[in-house]
Amino acid sequence: MSATAAVRSSSAAPPAPRIRGIGAITGWGEGVKALADGSSEGGRRGERATGLVTAPTPVLGGDRFRRATRECLLAVAAAKAAVADAGLAESELAGPRTGILYVSATGYAAANRAFLEDETSTTLHFPYTSPSAVPGEVTIELGVRGPYVNLMGGAPATLLALWWAACWLAEGRADRLLVLAVEAFHEVRDLFGRARRLYAGPLVEGAACLLLEAGDGSVLRWGSALAGPAGARGTVAAVLERVLDGDRPGVVWSGATGASRETTESRILADRGAPAPTPRLGEALAIGPLLALARSDRAGAPKPWLLTATWRSEYAALLWAR
Repeated sequence: MSATAAVRSSSAAPPAPRIRGIGAITGWGEGVKALADGSSEGGRRGERATGLVTAPTPVLGGDRFRRATRECLLAVAAAKAAVADAGLAESELAGPRTGILYVSATGYAAANRAFLEDETSTTLHFPYTSPSAVPGEVTIELGVRGPYVNLMGGAPATLLALWWAACWLAEGRADRLLVLAVEAFHEVRDLFGRARRLYAGPLVEGAACLLLEAGDGSVLRWGSALAGPAGARGTVAAVLERVLDGDRPGVVWSGATGASRETTESRILADRGAPAPTPRLGEALAIGPLLALARSDRAGAPKPWLLTATWRSEYAALLWAR
């Protein structure tokens, strides 16, 4: 099988969604503005040196959140921020016409460790050892009862979630969708610290949420492939050929890692006259693409927006075209 044949994509390009609201809480701070200048934030320089930038734990009122994990609290806070940013009342999301797509690479590692090792844990904490507890808290808080999916993986899974969101909206399965990603490293920093050399910059904790609605005529193209017989170079070339389809990106957010992937991606994009990639503020795994979209949207950056991502042997790309 050739690398080209291994590319997963669709011949039809659904309309790109409209970004109605943005919620972001990361180790750099709250909101999109914190993402714009977070890398120079003096108070975080020490954390950059340690390889981990932790996010503050949101404080949410109500007895229901007494047992909630940090992942759940971050998710609810980011979702509520996205709704507020959209200028909507939370009650407007209630019902079957709002759905949620949840993505995470760290999954529920921190919650499981806390349940197994914390002497104060009881059976009441057991439900929080499931990754579905995180979006579950969001659906309960906002009354969301529409389509729902969990995707576990790094940034490529987020690109897939965005693709599904575009398809769901185009098919009329929902009027609004929350695409949510949460990564919590603090409680399991030893596990991720062992692989720190594999990441570009420090690991950045947090949560990001985009509130999406039907688009305005632009299209979205997505493709993904595992490294095949042609190796990483052939995989990158095949995916970009399918996704770009002759377009020249106006903004590039590169999540490519590994010398051969990065070199091949850079060469292909340079040949197309694409701009240099937007500087990254560290490795946020599944949150990364949502933060990139948030920054591009708020900056009024010219489309198409190209986002690429790597997770183990997978390389994926998504083009948010005009």
